[in-house]
Amino acid sequence: MLSYPDGVIQHCSEAGYAVATNTVTTDSKRKEDNAVVTELREYLHAGFGHPIRLDYGTGHESSFLVFLLCLCKIGCFGSTQQISSGDSSSSSTATPPVLAPVALSIFSQYLQVTRGLQTDYMLEPAGSHGVWGLDDYHCLPFYFGACQLIQNDGSIPEEQHSPSCIHGNNLLQTKGDMYMYLGCIRYIKSLKKGVPFFESSPMLDDISHIPSWTKVSTGLLRLYEGEVLDKRPVVQHFMFGNIFKATWKASQK
Repeated sequence: MLSYPDGVIQHCSEAGYAVATNTVTTDSKRKEDNAVVTELREYLHAGFGHPIRLDYGTGHESSFLVFLLCLCKIGCFGSTQQISSGDSSSSSTATPPVLAPVALSIFSQYLQVTRGLQTDYMLEPAGSHGVWGLDDYHCLPFYFGACQLIQNDGSIPEEQHSPSCIHGNNLLQTKGDMYMYLGCIRYIKSLKKGVPFFESSPMLDDISHIPSWTKVSTGLLRLYEGEVLDKRPVVQHFMFGNIFKATWKASQK
């Protein structure tokens, strides 16, 4: 295992943040452009774990998701559509044909980076009081992966196209690179060799008994909303700005 002197990781994080900050100057950018970059930078910087606590969890992956959402809203991934609200204001959002490949392609590469960080820096799973991930760190890849598997394009035999297919190691090896959910299960099993899956990942094992991927994706979305987005320890770190706005009334709870 690699070990690092005290303060080294924090110093590297602060140095990288300083470099990102210096890319925006009042001489070269308009004030509104600075505000956009500042908002994007905050979410990107928070998307790879905490440099002092040395942990990573669903709050960090949520920050990266908001970063991608902000890029979509400003048109970085193609066309957007206007959504009108009741107060006569409107906002831009990316269309589903744009969001789907973003979620699957960019987030899969993001997973490769975060898994490397978790391993090399021995990051602890964040959020021991209800804000957690299905594999100790993540929740979103399982939701995206379940959505991907709702429609069978023929690459998986129909008799194996059900949530219980995760117990077939041959399918995980051959299709894990193509399907995000299967890749996540394969990664868990590679880390916890010799441990029965129902012991190492009891919730994922329970999910495998659900009859369809549609029901799995619906349940995972509810899980993410209830156990992540509804938790103050997560959303208190969001920097709501002009792109990702806080347009709701705060709860009194």
